[in-house]
Amino acid sequence: METGQRRMTLRRRIGKDEERTYLEVPFAVNGRVERIEAAYRYERGGGEAVVDIGLRSPERIVGWSGGARQSFFVGTELATPGYLAGPVAEGEWAVLLGAYKIPADGTEVTIDIVLTEPRERWIKGDLHMHSVHSDGRYTIEAAKASCAARGLDYMALTDHNTLSQNRTAIGQDERLLVLPGVELTSYFGHANVYGVPEALRDFRVTTPEQARAALGEIRAQGGFVSLNHPLCPSCPWEFGFDLPHDAIEVWNGPWRALNERAVAWWQEQLAAGRRLVALGGSDAHADDRLVKHGRPTAAVRTDRTTAQGVLDGIRQGRVVLSFDPDETFLTLTSGDYGVGDLLPRTAVDAAGGAIPLVIDVHGARGDRVALWSDRGLEASWDIEAPADAPAKTWEADAAAGGWAAQLGLAALRELGAPGGADCAPAPAGAAAAAEVPAVRVPAAAAAGGRVQLRFEGAADRLFYRLEARRTAPGTSVSVMTCLTNPLYIERSAK
Repeated sequence: METGQRRMTLRRRIGKDEERTYLEVPFAVNGRVERIEAAYRYERGGGEAVVDIGLRSPERIVGWSGGARQSFFVGTELATPGYLAGPVAEGEWAVLLGAYKIPADGTEVTIDIVLTEPRERWIKGDLHMHSVHSDGRYTIEAAKASCAARGLDYMALTDHNTLSQNRTAIGQDERLLVLPGVELTSYFGHANVYGVPEALRDFRVTTPEQARAALGEIRAQGGFVSLNHPLCPSCPWEFGFDLPHDAIEVWNGPWRALNERAVAWWQEQLAAGRRLVALGGSDAHADDRLVKHGRPTAAVRTDRTTAQGVLDGIRQGRVVLSFDPDETFLTLTSGDYGVGDLLPRTAVDAAGGAIPLVIDVHGARGDRVALWSDRGLEASWDIEAPADAPAKTWEADAAAGGWAAQLGLAALRELGAPGGADCAPAPAGAAAAAEVPAVRVPAAAAAGGRVQLRFEGAADRLFYRLEARRTAPGTSVSVMTCLTNPLYIERSAK
């Protein structure tokens, strides 16, 4: 979908005779619009002029900020405080002006309006966190503030075995979308449930049969089920993987060995022909040096800035995981199809039986980008870092020498592992990555931190997906900086 913004400038001269009246400056909304932004300014006449502002939809007044704000916005689910979020209806809208104090010669008001049309984009968020509603230390407001400060667009509240966080967070917020969630936490494994605020009726499951019934009921209500940190030594998923679920949390908190094992297992499932969405989340409980909201970040491709739009994107597997909100970001496309999509056979045939792949790399700094299929590692590229690139915070911690030890301690503390060896950082690089020589991409080729790579894929593959890894400076710790879900390829009918 094309990116579209329509801009207009409205002007209204207010005379002295209109003082202490309410005025309307109309404008039309035509077609699909998901957000209205307004900013105004006026001749203040040395402080003699005071003009208030608000907004009317075709149906009602949707907000008023008086003279407290110079700008505001309303959207489908987000809005500036004092304004009501909701679908942006077509028809005549109006900026409301309150002519509180007007000088003798009047004042000129200029209003800039931006109408944003729905467009496909990547929305970044965190899919796993806890608050004071279970064993976390964050209040919901503090968690929202932390996520917003980290540059996230959405958050999923997944407190253990309780639904109260979903009711508490039900009010709209101007900063980020809130996805309803809960973490089903049993003595035999954990699973996140998204999308239906009260889908989990009873968390007391102790047998595979009970787990099957509970997860089946959740999915029947429209809930989306992700099995959390399934291969962690302290709290693995023990009910079996033939139970109803939609996704696997392959990336839990900072990158470490339990995530390495989960990605390897997921690759085996994909190679066997199974379509299984890979997710990740911080599992943040409290302010911590290493465990932070958005570490990892789950970016979701959607054309709707709504909680349901994010959930629909997750269901389709249109998800890319990054170490941090501002870390390496990869996309994989073939024509009009991208991450999470099924490339139809007609598109393959139209390309002469080939799969032309385009890999867009953003923000890589010495990363090795690897292209995987059901056959294993197919190609890799080493993206050189610019000589003057400043170190990320986590890289500076690593270079200082204490990062690996802190990571091991974080694993013990957050997951309660009985011993540190199994949750220690993974050794440098994936073993398979050494099997295919990497193509060197000079830093000069990555203009503005971006580089585009191309690869001619084979039509007999089941999927293609991407990974990016970086070795922390001064250490042997290899960190996954980005991981995409697959672009699937439709099989031939023959």
